[in-house]
Amino acid sequence: MRLRRFASALTMATAVTMSAPLAYAQPAADVAPVVEPFSVQELLGPYPSDLPARENFISVLDGFTAIRDTRPDLIRRNLDLTVEINNGASAVEQQRALFDSNHERLLSLSEGLGAGLGDAFRVALRDGRLPKTQALLGGEVGRAVGVTNLSLLEKSHWDNPRPFEVAPERIHYYFGDGVSGAADPYVEVGGTSSYPSGHTSSSYLNGILLAGMLPELAPQILTRASEVGNSRIVLGVHFPLDVMGGRIMGQAAAADRLNDPRFARLVDEARTELRGQLEWSVGMPLDEYIATDTPYRELDTALAEFRDRMTYGFDPLEPGMVNDVPAEAAVLLRGIAPALSDDERLDILRQTAIPAGYPLDQVGVDGGWLRIDLAAAAATAAGTA
Repeated sequence: MRLRRFASALTMATAVTMSAPLAYAQPAADVAPVVEPFSVQELLGPYPSDLPARENFISVLDGFTAIRDTRPDLIRRNLDLTVEINNGASAVEQQRALFDSNHERLLSLSEGLGAGLGDAFRVALRDGRLPKTQALLGGEVGRAVGVTNLSLLEKSHWDNPRPFEVAPERIHYYFGDGVSGAADPYVEVGGTSSYPSGHTSSSYLNGILLAGMLPELAPQILTRASEVGNSRIVLGVHFPLDVMGGRIMGQAAAADRLNDPRFARLVDEARTELRGQLEWSVGMPLDEYIATDTPYRELDTALAEFRDRMTYGFDPLEPGMVNDVPAEAAVLLRGIAPALSDDERLDILRQTAIPAGYPLDQVGVDGGWLRIDLAAAAATAAGTA
């Protein structure tokens, strides 16, 4: 059943991404790179970043408390936006949302690689040629996510009901076939808390690490991560503020992982594996192949989509708020701009950040995570903006 589901997912991931599939080139060499999984000890660790740097992510997400307690108008707007996105979803958006609900984040993120390279990636994954990448980023809970990054504690803290339970009469319900899309995405989450979105946080965590492995496509991969979050709104199982909070948490969790030198070494090894296998698959250097491939999104479109989903059209709550991008976030550009110093990476994050004061943004040491426009920062750092 697992293999059949993966094969269906591979077909579906290709079908929903490509209108004119681009066949990737034959390998340049007869012998593929050696496949060498992580050892059991490497996977087990333990690693310092297995526990969040702050013990949990409640403090970086706590901008929600004041909104829920003092801004009923914003809570109503949060629901109205959910209804607008859910009710107005096209058939393609519904299909993609059901796919994202039913499959591991790595398959969704693979679409950010483009038509041909995404296909090559999924074939390599299916054939077991990416064991390190799969171990870190794949499965229901890859090693990078782990137990403490699942948002369970944070959800329990706020215990916020979901849109389809708050306003069932206003939500359109979408159901899949159980293979290419979730049969019933509502029964899976009924009675559980909505804030923050776990699908979103894990997509950003894995997407940030994957973007560092393939910096040529970082904005597109990150935009696909944002689409996974938006898919939760399409289904009516999350609000925009849940998804915005999921982005905050995913970024903070990725920073924890990349600021842990021992865990960052695993990411570097997976990067070497991934790039080697993909170059063998397509038969040429990746930058040359990417230039000929059909992208998931053109760069300008990807950057615009990502930025729109940073705030979902909410007005600033505190236009005069003053804060800074967290210094520990500089490492989010580590794989994209390895030659730069942390100070230089942080400067790029500051230059590309949105203004302070939007919903969920905060002052103090836990503020500033909402402001990070990582897609724009990645494009700037890679020299593609």
